Amino acid sequence: MTATMGVASTLAPAPVSGPAFVVELDFAGQVAPAQRRNDIASPVAIDDHLYVVNQRDASISIRQSDGSFTEVVSSTTLPTGVTQPTTAGLPTSGIVNIAGQGDKAYVTYYSSTIPDGFSAADPLPVDERYPTTAPRYELIYSYDRGADGSLSDPTPLKAFEASTNGHQSGGMLVLPDGDLLYARGDHLRPTFDGLSAPQELDTSVSKLLLIDPDTGSSEIVGQGLRNVQRLTYADEARTQIAFADIGWQVAEEINQVSVSDRLDTSTVENFGWGRNADGNAREGTFYVNSGPESEAMAIGEAPVDEAGFIQPFAQFGREDRPGFFAVSGPVASTESFDAIGLLFGDLASGDLFATAAGATGTNNEVFSVLVRAPDGTLTTISELFDISRDDPRFFNFADNSAGVLFERSGTIFRITEVGQISPVPLPASGLLFAVLMGMGGVYSRSRKSRKARSV
Repeated sequence: MTATMGVASTLAPAPVSGPAFVVELDFAGQVAPAQRRNDIASPVAIDDHLYVVNQRDASISIRQSDGSFTEVVSSTTLPTGVTQPTTAGLPTSGIVNIAGQGDKAYVTYYSSTIPDGFSAADPLPVDERYPTTAPRYELIYSYDRGADGSLSDPTPLKAFEASTNGHQSGGMLVLPDGDLLYARGDHLRPTFDGLSAPQELDTSVSKLLLIDPDTGSSEIVGQGLRNVQRLTYADEARTQIAFADIGWQVAEEINQVSVSDRLDTSTVENFGWGRNADGNAREGTFYVNSGPESEAMAIGEAPVDEAGFIQPFAQFGREDRPGFFAVSGPVASTESFDAIGLLFGDLASGDLFATAAGATGTNNEVFSVLVRAPDGTLTTISELFDISRDDPRFFNFADNSAGVLFERSGTIFRITEVGQISPVPLPASGLLFAVLMGMGGVYSRSRKSRKARSV
């Protein structure tokens, strides 16, 4: 998450287009009591079960068919030797994330100690700017997963040294061959430009790691990441991986890469974050100079298809949004969407965005998305729920339909595309006004078959 300061006004991603799409939200369950302290990750579907990680309370629950949740891991059943950090100033989160496939699941914990069974933890760079006021580690455990979704026999797999309040990331995804893909953040506070570690291959910081599920050995398959909190598939065939990378000064990124590229360890893809050979970080398609947040800014545009770097699948800026802004998502679903390809949002405002279905290549157009309220009017999430911030976390249900968890209210909803807004040649504000005054220019789509299923 980053503040809008120091950005050169003439250097910014193309404005968000639209609004172009309309979605509807159907209530699907209460994950936790509504409270500001909620710290809940994007739910994860493993086969027929939907797992919800309550990061702060160090628990994992499974959604039942009636919408209730049954706890399968709790703070009292942590693996032997895992010690939850309690030192003053440390975040209180106890679990990072979960991923799985078939009869295996992987859970990452925070711990102030390294239990027996782990090899030495991958260290942070030796630099006083990495906040390590007390020992803290990310520990990945392998679990046996029962037919009922239960988790048993936690086995140590991989350990990392973690910062005490920097960008942790923690996105996890099991690839079709069973290997585990893991995203490490830059482990710095938001005021730093990434420093040089994201571009150095002798550290796991700011990297995509391919982890062997049997030995725990890892290989770097991607570098130059800032804060990737979720990895997901962009297609049901599981050939493309999509993820958002939270920006710093100028651009929020959506990246999409092929599974085959991730399995090919002979090439390390570079997404640009951190100080490169020219001294600048890449954020989206822009160069950002080094320095503290109050001084750093976008100083130029990178050439199209700049050699040695992966360009974003899509990017967008803060525009006129005040304060903090951080991309959340994305989620793809042919079950829930027709014209939408990837849906994502902003953690702070709840605003929704999307790329169009079938988009390929790089720097695709980003559109704003509206929500159809129960009375038929079109609105935004913040207006619909009368909230200033609810931290939407996007995911797929076990049937592949799209969902969103609102972190602070502890609620989950199914998301369904219900229409497109016609390309009326008006400014965005004028178009929005026309639509709100009577659904003008909206092409509705029948969802009777989808509405019939249980939510």
